[in-house]
Amino acid sequence: MTHISFKHTKDLDSEQISKRILFVVVALIAVVFGAFFLIGYDIPYEDDPSFNAPLLTDLVLVFIYVLVTVTLVLAVASVTLSVKTRDKSTQGIVNNVPAAKIALGTTALLFACLCLTFATGSDEPVTVNGTKYADWFWLKTTDMFINTSFVLLAVAVCGVAFGISGYNRKIRRLNKR
Repeated sequence: MTHISFKHTKDLDSEQISKRILFVVVALIAVVFGAFFLIGYDIPYEDDPSFNAPLLTDLVLVFIYVLVTVTLVLAVASVTLSVKTRDKSTQGIVNNVPAAKIALGTTALLFACLCLTFATGSDEPVTVNGTKYADWFWLKTTDMFINTSFVLLAVAVCGVAFGISGYNRKIRRLNKR
């Protein structure tokens, strides 16, 4: 009989540990969604046979809830740990990178984007499975998350393009003169 041993994990660095965790999570996602689509996906809904009622819908929902909960707990723990262990003497500069300014800017952008997209989000009623849904708060909240995702994705793409372009080095050279 084989058993799992965690003795060798003490020798791994953080990159190797995070890689293994990523592979485990991706494998779990593949198994859950594969099972969802391959096992009982075409079961008709009792009230309206024109809709599907997949057998493993509850498994997918619980899996997503668990992933979101674990992610939130790890994010809060990470922020708490980094705040407690932060070296105040470096003033937020790590390896000559202004990490504190980047973190503050990212947080401010996220908060501003969430507020702006909530304020501008649509509250027009939508029809879902033949029923009109008109709860303005949840309609605006849904729009907020969708539009914030698009805005932050566009900002990330622009940031990567700016980093690759070399303009930041040219700007730095001009500022030194």
